[in-house]
Amino acid sequence: MARAQSPGYPNFPLQKGIEHVRSIFSEDRRNPIDREVAAKHLGYSGLSGASDKVLGSLGHYGLLEKAGKGQVRVSQIAVDILHPESPEGRKKALQEAAFCPAIFSEIREHFTDGPPSEGALKSWLMREEFLDRAINPVTKAYLGTCQYLEQEKAIESSGPSKGEDANWDELEDAGADDAPAFGGAKVGDLIQWESNGQLQFETPKRVRWVHDDGQWLAVEGSDTGIPMQEVKVENISAQTPPPMPHIPPTGAGRDEAKLLAEGESEWIANKVGKSTKVRLLVSGGEMGPKEIGKLITLLQAQKLVLEDDESDE
Repeated sequence: MARAQSPGYPNFPLQKGIEHVRSIFSEDRRNPIDREVAAKHLGYSGLSGASDKVLGSLGHYGLLEKAGKGQVRVSQIAVDILHPESPEGRKKALQEAAFCPAIFSEIREHFTDGPPSEGALKSWLMREEFLDRAINPVTKAYLGTCQYLEQEKAIESSGPSKGEDANWDELEDAGADDAPAFGGAKVGDLIQWESNGQLQFETPKRVRWVHDDGQWLAVEGSDTGIPMQEVKVENISAQTPPPMPHIPPTGAGRDEAKLLAEGESEWIANKVGKSTKVRLLVSGGEMGPKEIGKLITLLQAQKLVLEDDESDE
C-alpha cells in the first residue's frame, strides 16, 4: 500500500507512555485539563513542539483522550493499566493500548507470527514508502512496545532474541529524543522546517532570529517567519552568531514580471506602496480559505521579523 507520507505514530514505546500518563494521573486523575497543564505535569514549561509530540504519542496509544476544545484527560485504558482490577484486566488493557496506533495494528496484521526482526520491519516500512525519517522511530517504538508486552506476559515471547537483530537496550531507552523534536531552536542552530509533513529546505538552515515570544523564527538569507512548532533542530550551535542583515530575494531588480515556472499561476499582483509592487504566485493547488489563513499568519510573522530587525538598528 503506497502512501505519499507516513501516518501518525508514537515516538516512544508503550512503557515510556505509561510513565508519562502516570505523571498526569497523579496530579489530576481523570479530570479534563488544558493541554498546557498536561504539558507542565510532564515537566515542560508549557506547550511546545516537544510537549505536543509527547501528548500526541499518548493519544496514539489511547492513554490520553480529548475532553473538549484544547483539553485532554487520562483515558480509562490508562487507568486499567495503572490501577487494574485484576492481572488479566491489565494485560488486556496493555494489548489494547499497544496496538491502538493504526500503524502498529497494521504491522501486527502483516507479521502474523510474532514481532519481526528490526531489519525485516525496516525493510517492510521502506517498501510501504514510509518517509525515511519515520522508519527509525516507528521501528524502535514498535519493537520496544512488543518487548515490554513480553516482559509483562501480555503476549507470548516470539520476537528476535537479544544479541541478534534488534538492539534491545537501545529500544528500551527509545523515546521522543531518538528523533529530532519539534521546537526549542535558538539563534545559531541548524534547523529543518517541516510543514504539513513536507520538508521545506533541501538542506538545514541556520537560525538568525527568534521572536521574543518563542513562537517564530527566521533563518539566514530569508525574512520569512517560520512557526517554531514546525522546526526540528538538526545541530545545536555552541555559539550565537550576530543577526544577519536583510537579504533581498534572488533576482531583485530584474524584470521578472512575466517569468513563471512550470505549473505556477499569478494569483495576486497589486501595488502596496508608492513604488512597491507584490506578485503572489501559486503552484500545486488552489488558494482557499485555509490556505489564505495560513498565508496571513506567515505574513504576520514576517512583519514581526522585519520590525525586530528595525529595532536592532
